[in-house]
Amino acid sequence: MNNENARRLFVSLFFAALVALGLGIYRDYGVSWDEPQQREIGAVTVKYLAEKFAPAAALKLGNRPPLEKFANSDYGPAFEAPLFALEMLLDFSDSRDVVMFRHLATFLVCLLGVYAVYRTASRRFTDWRVGLLAASFLVLTPRLFAESFYNSKDAVFMAAFAAAMCTTVSFVLRPGIRTALLHALATAVAIDLRVVAVILPVASISFLIMRLARKELPMRKTAAAMAAYSFAACVLVVALWPYLWSDPFRNFMLAFERMSRFGWDQKVLYMGRLVPGADVPWHYIPAWISITTPVLYLALFLAGLFAVLRRMAARLAAGRLRLWADEAELQDAVFLALLAAPVAAVILLGSTLYDGWRQMYFIYPAFILLAVRGWVSLWRASSPGNTVKALLLLFTSVSVLHTAVWIWKAHPLQNVYFNLFAGKDIKDRFEMDYWGLANRKALEYILENDRSPVINVRADSVTPLDHSLLILSKRDRQRLRNTPEKAEPYYVLNNYRLFTEPVEKRYGKDYDLFYEIRVDGEVVVSVFKWKGT
Repeated sequence: MNNENARRLFVSLFFAALVALGLGIYRDYGVSWDEPQQREIGAVTVKYLAEKFAPAAALKLGNRPPLEKFANSDYGPAFEAPLFALEMLLDFSDSRDVVMFRHLATFLVCLLGVYAVYRTASRRFTDWRVGLLAASFLVLTPRLFAESFYNSKDAVFMAAFAAAMCTTVSFVLRPGIRTALLHALATAVAIDLRVVAVILPVASISFLIMRLARKELPMRKTAAAMAAYSFAACVLVVALWPYLWSDPFRNFMLAFERMSRFGWDQKVLYMGRLVPGADVPWHYIPAWISITTPVLYLALFLAGLFAVLRRMAARLAAGRLRLWADEAELQDAVFLALLAAPVAAVILLGSTLYDGWRQMYFIYPAFILLAVRGWVSLWRASSPGNTVKALLLLFTSVSVLHTAVWIWKAHPLQNVYFNLFAGKDIKDRFEMDYWGLANRKALEYILENDRSPVINVRADSVTPLDHSLLILSKRDRQRLRNTPEKAEPYYVLNNYRLFTEPVEKRYGKDYDLFYEIRVDGEVVVSVFKWKGT
């Protein structure tokens, strides 16, 4: 079998296996905090379009706010609007069907992001096997594995950003009309998901200007490509975001301002302290990445970062003001810029941040590519037959297998993954299931073990219990009542998010522990049953 046939076979098998896996498990996840809100972005946008082009259809969309007054207009509709339109076309009427459909669609889009990382790595290292290694690292990142099924905000944006990063490299390496238009489309989709993607045109144009200054590219052809890209990107951003239609510049700046000054008055549990999201310390993002990413990837990233910076420093020390010596190093510089610039901006601007680092997931493809750069550096630095290569393969294989087994054992709660750097008693120092995904399993357990026609439940922590009901069957939803009243049978769910009262004091006398979910020995959610009067 020649190399091209091997590439086609193994790449096809890899992605076919991912599709089969996703189709087998997408029904297993619960409903997260943001899903109803994200769906509403699509609904408001579709209603706006219907009012303009099909007024009769708009009547079916209920009493929703005008698009120009919609609170979440800073989030673009590039995913949510087509998804809601498909939901209407397929005539889903039950909330369970809607949620399942959304989870499947989210997974399929995230899978495109995995493919983009594969393509980018294969081109950078001129080896499809390294591309599959990068794709495997991305898939086998436990938190992102789970979130690729239900996080239609951060995970979908990460996938779009990965695709746009792939086209960025194509455009910077070979600026032309074709690469310009393709990159313009990818840029527009990314921006129309989240405005922070404006970093893509900034990076693209900046690198091309630097290449022109170094006389690496023909001036006329490159200038034409830059002009075509800039024009097409602007047109497509507006065309794909109906909120911008009435006043493109003003509305875009409003959306950008809302994003940069986002008001969120909640607190996050960080290193054992409740900290306002607007006042997190500078090390918040680096720390969260360090404790929720598999250790192998962290080590390889440091090796890759060192390899890239060492080459840059060596040239500067020799008096050569060049960030790259060839196209391979140019690609590394792009990856580094698309990772470092957003992190630096968040730290310098003191941005408001939610639980974990989910707002920064879009930098993770660049992180993975630099980690693979580290792996390749270690591989190439070793002599043929050297024990270092054997050890590298061994450590990689063992780590990847260990992570895969962890994902399988923790399913479907991979979103609470922490590595060994997080230490013990994690629940008391960092948020665990802040998405509220475990609520579904807790409610299903109650329903299976209590045959009462009406079951009263409530949540004692900050968790989306009402959202969790959406994925249950209609019959089960009718049996459950989310109520604060102590009426038998009465159950209390607690995932301990923003819950500071001692459990013994709260539940010691009147409640029995009825059910508990643990992952790696850490409590994710507890269910307490009221003893009654």
